Amino acid sequence: MHNNWNKTTIIFSLGADSAHPVKVTFQNAVPAPDTKQIETFGGILAQLTGLPFQSATVATQDIVA
Repeated sequence: MHNNWNKTTIIFSLGADSAHPVKVTFQNAVPAPDTKQIETFGGILAQLTGLPFQSATVATQDIVA
């Protein structure tokens, strides 16, 4: 029997200092987030932390076991 897992990791970079950003990582997130979803959630994190949203990195890994 084979099981397929899709692991999505999203790393949000926040803060005014681009050389030393605060990074917030979410694993096992939505399988295929679109740009609008990422920007919206980055804005929510900015409101919660008081730090400006800089960027986000999305990585998806498919695992078959």
